Amino acid sequence: PHTSHPPSIMMEPEAHMEEEKATNNPYLMDDDFAKDGCAPKCAVFGVVSGNHGPVSSQGANLCYFGLHAQQHRGQESAGILSMERHDAVSAAATKKRKRDEMMKPGNKDLGRGWHSHPNLTALHPRKNILAKNKPIKAKAYLHKDFGLVTDIFTKEILGALKGGCSIGHTRYSTSGSDKTTHNIQPFLVKYKDGHIGLAHNGDISNFSKIQEQFVKQGTLFHSTSDSELILHLISRSRKKTQPEQVIEALGMLEGAFSILLVTENYFFAGRDPNGFRPLHMGVIEKSKADAKEDPSGAQPMFCFASETCAFDLVGAKLIREVEPGELICIDLNNVKKASEFKSYHLPRKYGITPCIFEFVYFARADSSIFGASVDSVRYRCGQQLARESPVPKGDKVVVIPVPTSANAAALGYARECQKLGYKCEYDLGLVRNNYVGRTFITPGQVDRALKVRRKFGVSKRVVKDAIVVIVDDSIVRGTTSTRLVSLIREYGAKEVHFRSASPPVKHPCFFGMDFPNPKELIANRVEDIKGITKKIGVDGLAYLTWEGLKDAVMDCNPSSKTWCGACFTGNYPVPIPQGKTKGDTEW
Repeated sequence: PHTSHPPSIMMEPEAHMEEEKATNNPYLMDDDFAKDGCAPKCAVFGVVSGNHGPVSSQGANLCYFGLHAQQHRGQESAGILSMERHDAVSAAATKKRKRDEMMKPGNKDLGRGWHSHPNLTALHPRKNILAKNKPIKAKAYLHKDFGLVTDIFTKEILGALKGGCSIGHTRYSTSGSDKTTHNIQPFLVKYKDGHIGLAHNGDISNFSKIQEQFVKQGTLFHSTSDSELILHLISRSRKKTQPEQVIEALGMLEGAFSILLVTENYFFAGRDPNGFRPLHMGVIEKSKADAKEDPSGAQPMFCFASETCAFDLVGAKLIREVEPGELICIDLNNVKKASEFKSYHLPRKYGITPCIFEFVYFARADSSIFGASVDSVRYRCGQQLARESPVPKGDKVVVIPVPTSANAAALGYARECQKLGYKCEYDLGLVRNNYVGRTFITPGQVDRALKVRRKFGVSKRVVKDAIVVIVDDSIVRGTTSTRLVSLIREYGAKEVHFRSASPPVKHPCFFGMDFPNPKELIANRVEDIKGITKKIGVDGLAYLTWEGLKDAVMDCNPSSKTWCGACFTGNYPVPIPQGKTKGDTEW
């Protein structure tokens, strides 16, 4: 039954309460968190080192900060899986200390080598394995829950996640229910060749087709997440080695996946052949002074992250982007130089098409993705928008961004308009409340305008008696835009105009973005730009064109020359499931 937990996980006594907690989770995304109904996806972060001696929880600590830096990509749930590996000599030296830690008050000896931490979701002691004729002991520790990274992990929990090899995941569901703990990643399972931990960002577009085949053959699915399918494909492979099994499994998938996998012997980092979602590799080099104080020694620590802003926080140096279709395989017995990591390439059917909407909204401004600076791309989008649709003429024209994803675009727009000879000023007319949280008041109990007032305040100094030009990164449903326009008029604006730094959103995404139903998109509900202008209540409206968006991106010299803009154009680079929605995978 779907309420049971996999045999490889010993749950806390309170675990049966998780389903009830999920339905009351204050961090689940709704209109107040999502961008006008368009929500982020997920983020992954991984750390790997070759230390086989006694190690601290440094891997989990780095994962914690890496996920925290990418919290904008998913606020629904998060988790960290840590793998601890010892050689026999080092393990014997620390055996007593480990036993003492395990049997502190509050911990229970469950027999047969199992122990339960009061604050840990799962602990997995492993049998000895041989690595280069040297006995290695491996343990995996896992903790995950609903909520924000800072709320899920305490100092005590992180301290118990031992090991120099960790993977982490922060989630907003785009496939599978957001109300069950079974879908929270990382996943950890046991199969014929050991254990596999998985963290996945993206959507598998041929998930339903493969899942239906498996179900007919009697396969049991524990979650409704498409990520679980990857584990089933690996476990069913008849290949002899784990790298071969992973290559075969990933080669059967279509759609988007940036993925981290860890076993007792290997660490894998891979991207789908189209390269829809970003993934990067970095390294933390240690000085001799740091090596003396650090129990993990002088070994470098290699990091993998969806966005480079995570590297900035943990002090890692970017090595390179994981290439579209590339699978990096790291032997945990030889983690010294990135140049020695094995690199495999998956077969490519449909070309290279990274998601251009990552630049528009999802990625953090201080990140570099797909080989280009997000901030620079957004600034260029604003410049291009100014060339296509400059500010209206008049006295006291002020350009204001919808914070924070439109800040750079609005600045580029205002400066380019000035270069073109238009009189305008850039100013901060909207102030965002970063501590909105979520209320439990039903929509019928509050005025709709209160929703936008909770998120934004208006500077009367800026907008009063001014011709206000609002610049936003995109318009999705149009509900937030409408409320902002109304609010700014209340504060005395003479005219209100709107500029979108991306084209109209008209189509759903099947590769890791959660857009509303196509019928809810304002570009589909209203026939033309004139109708949208009237609907959101502005005096003038203009969108950046699709060609203009591509030009702005290419001005920043990205690693790709072609892009997925299916949400704008309806041209999907990979076959999409027909008649399927996110809810179709739920129980």
